[in-house]
Amino acid sequence: MNNDLDEVDLKILQLLKEDSRRSFQDIAKMIEMTDVTVRRRVKDLVEKGVIKKFTIETDSQKLGRGLQGLIRIEMKVSEQKKIMNEIVKFEEVDEAFYLAGKCGLWIKVDLEGMEKLEDFIKEKLSLIEGITNIDTCIVLKTLK
Repeated sequence: MNNDLDEVDLKILQLLKEDSRRSFQDIAKMIEMTDVTVRRRVKDLVEKGVIKKFTIETDSQKLGRGLQGLIRIEMKVSEQKKIMNEIVKFEEVDEAFYLAGKCGLWIKVDLEGMEKLEDFIKEKLSLIEGITNIDTCIVLKTLK
């Protein structure tokens, strides 16, 4: 655990992770502090880079993007920086992870269906020089 963060900071972070729209006043009541204190602490967490952004979570199904896929990409080491920079620019890519070991690069995509997934792989990923293998997994159920 980072020594700069105390229990109050961790509680504030947890409450914001649950609902980033939660007001400082509501958080203050929940942790029994003033809203001024909560506001100051959140500001400090943002300035320290602990909080990078406030965001939302969307329902892919309701957005017409009912298919989620995880794609593992193997690539030439000499090309990996270029490949990663190119892949994260694709609007279909929801998240991207470069992992240690033999795992390589994993991306999460949200698409309208199998046809769009096939198009994404054929018309975008497979055209990137340096990619040596693409493995695709379809998400059947999101557990958390």
